[in-house]
Amino acid sequence: MIRTFDEPRAVKVDIGRALPLGRGGASRADHVSMRVKTSALYMSGYLDGTLRYWANMHDGQWLAGVTVRVTDTGGTNSVDIDMLVTADAITEVPAT
Repeated sequence: MIRTFDEPRAVKVDIGRALPLGRGGASRADHVSMRVKTSALYMSGYLDGTLRYWANMHDGQWLAGVTVRVTDTGGTNSVDIDMLVTADAITEVPAT
């Protein structure tokens, strides 16, 4: 089952939960060249996102269909990424 929204909802996405980066043999940051560190995508902490739908899996778990805007560490380039993440990786932002 998929539940969509007429108006997408603002959320914060915990990238550490959504993408467990740095596990399974990833190289340490101090072994990465400065060129990569200054121009690579910044995928850490909580990122602003938009919740577009909920999708129910066969085991009853709900996945959130979100879009996050990710920038490079220099802040000069960005890309919107569509992701499916577990419910514990997002927090809804109260409407203002």
